Amino acid sequence: MSKKLLGWAGKWNKEQAVDRIAAIYEEDKLMEQGMIHLSTTHPIHKQIEVIGLTTEDLTLLRQLKPYLLPHMKSLTEAFYSVILSVEHLKQLITKHSTIERLQLTLERHIEEMFDGKINDEFVVKRIRIADVHRHIGLETKWYMAAFQNMQNRLLDLIAAEIRNVEDRMKAILAVNKILNLEQQLVLEAYEERNRLEREEQYQQVKNELKGSIAQLSNQLELLTTETKHTIEQLVERGKSVKNIIEHTASTVRHAQLEADEGERMMRTYIERIQDIDHNALLMKGHVDQLKDTSAQIRTIVSAVKEIAGQTKLLSLNASIEAARAGEHGAGFAVVAKEVNKLADHTKDTVAHIEELVGNSNLATNAVVYNIEVVKSSVGAVRGQADAAGNAFQQIVDHVEHSTSKMEHIQGEMSDLLQMISHIHEATAEVAASAEQLNRTTKHL
Repeated sequence: MSKKLLGWAGKWNKEQAVDRIAAIYEEDKLMEQGMIHLSTTHPIHKQIEVIGLTTEDLTLLRQLKPYLLPHMKSLTEAFYSVILSVEHLKQLITKHSTIERLQLTLERHIEEMFDGKINDEFVVKRIRIADVHRHIGLETKWYMAAFQNMQNRLLDLIAAEIRNVEDRMKAILAVNKILNLEQQLVLEAYEERNRLEREEQYQQVKNELKGSIAQLSNQLELLTTETKHTIEQLVERGKSVKNIIEHTASTVRHAQLEADEGERMMRTYIERIQDIDHNALLMKGHVDQLKDTSAQIRTIVSAVKEIAGQTKLLSLNASIEAARAGEHGAGFAVVAKEVNKLADHTKDTVAHIEELVGNSNLATNAVVYNIEVVKSSVGAVRGQADAAGNAFQQIVDHVEHSTSKMEHIQGEMSDLLQMISHIHEATAEVAASAEQLNRTTKHL
């Protein structure tokens, strides 16, 4: 019976006291009963219904409270002993708070579970305790482990206080239900906080990603525009270079034709020089034959000259003999005279022939000398012509090589222009993609 009942019993008469005591008893009985005071739409109703938590259970919890109050410190120690056994959790607690402060908070929290009332304030406080543990960095697994240790201690206390088995079972069931609801609310708050944090992180990452993508897409769009402009200039310059290469290739091909013609003319020139050299050799042979003939003529002239001398001597002897013979030698004297004239004429003719042969020898020697000079000059010219021919051949070879190179360069330039054209098309596609990315980013 409460103190209020005892107080009223001393002030009223027996009948009045009985009525008043009955009223106060009913009032105290109502105050000791548990209650669930939540809006009908509150989602926790279904959770309470599923675990079978009733007002009778809450009433029983309220009745258990006086027996548990002296043991609150041991209950909180059971909870935090698990946490303090893990070094990094201990460091987290000392970093954000103190064990004493957290134990006081948990004591009030446990007492409220045995108030026998479930209302909006009860739910809010469960969420608040979850936020506290979430704030200090206590993970779900360690919270559940610590809570289980506290639950074990709580059940040991109930078993020690309540001897009646049936009453003990009712008390344990009621305690398990309220602790289960407690865990549901706290873990749900954990999950909600994690969800909100993940959502915040997602939104932050999304915003950062959106900003980064927008920045990159703008830079990409700007870069592709500049690249497109550069490629267009490159294409124009490539076309200009291609035209120059084509003109150069045409010039080289024309030079090759001229070099081929020059080589042909040089070969003809060399052949003509070779003909001159050959003819000079033939002329030298003829002149040598002429010199031989002149030598033979000189031999014959010498013989004729000797015969003429002997004939003159013979005519002189004949004239002497004719003079000795007198009249009988007159005819012989005439013959001797004619022979003398013939000898003189032969002598003069031989002298003239010798002069002609001498002049012929001089001319022949001059011709031989000139032929040697011509032959030497022809040899020198032929050597130069051969060197020029070789040089022309090298020029032709170089021109042909240059022509081949220019044709190869022309082909490579065409391929390069085609590749640049493909790059230009690809850049245009990248620019379109960047623009599309930019539009998409704005709608994220």
